Amino acid sequence: MKTTKPGPASSAWPLCDGVALAVPVVQAPLGPCDGPRLAAEVSRAGGLGCLSLFDQSPAAARRLLQRVRSRTPRPVLVAFTNQWEPESVLDACVAEGGRLFQVFWWNAPRLAPRIRARGGLVFRQVGTVEEAAEAAEQGSDVLVAQGTEAGGQVRGPMPLADLVPAIQAITDLPIVAGGGLADRADVARVLALGARAAMLGTRFVASDESRAAPRYKARLVRARSDDLYLDRRLIGSWPCAPHRRLSAARGDDDATLYAGCGIGRIREIYPAAALVRALAPGYPPPHAGPHSAGR
Repeated sequence: MKTTKPGPASSAWPLCDGVALAVPVVQAPLGPCDGPRLAAEVSRAGGLGCLSLFDQSPAAARRLLQRVRSRTPRPVLVAFTNQWEPESVLDACVAEGGRLFQVFWWNAPRLAPRIRARGGLVFRQVGTVEEAAEAAEQGSDVLVAQGTEAGGQVRGPMPLADLVPAIQAITDLPIVAGGGLADRADVARVLALGARAAMLGTRFVASDESRAAPRYKARLVRARSDDLYLDRRLIGSWPCAPHRRLSAARGDDDATLYAGCGIGRIREIYPAAALVRALAPGYPPPHAGPHSAGR
């Protein structure tokens, strides 16, 4: 289903039940690279920021959301990346006003019904049509379609341009589409496919508010697409999923330099709010900053 495209001052981008965005841009979960400041700035600018939680205590989760709320009253997406997130953490998030929650293939069957029972909305990441059908059957409010162009953990084999229409053929659930997106043209392309919003990860790692190490950000703005490779080793706590990352420097086997296939179009580090505006139809691009790759 194609959506009408409002101008930049509009808040009429319907995302899901009771949620509309001024800008159809969602920040992807970035693990240790996101945080309250980045999530809040994306949401303040009219997109939907995301806060990743992994093995947090209930008290720590509440503090993180309180830090978001100190910056903006707008909603943020809370991503549960732990396989066995305790219900007490979910309860703490709901108590702090959390309503939008992202889950994944390894934790959705357990967490999704608990989220919905508490009045939350489930954003479930899928990488195949089969996963989308399962997510729809088990109870989801939004499907996060991850194309094979994504950085980090890559679950599905389908290019995003094929995955979105294939999912639309089997369900009417709203879709947020991500994988290798980096600029306004990419956002426009997935909206034209019928997605309600675009999800970007690597682009927001290369932001002022990202918690990524300075050398990681510097690598991102210098990198080209042929600097990427798909690491099929099973690393960390995300089992059975290859990782797309930057090739490590000689003698430096750093398995955490994740990046998507849009890396060659990322040449500046900007404040998150400027990025949201730059990705939105109708806004002028931001001015080149001091971190330009100088290409």
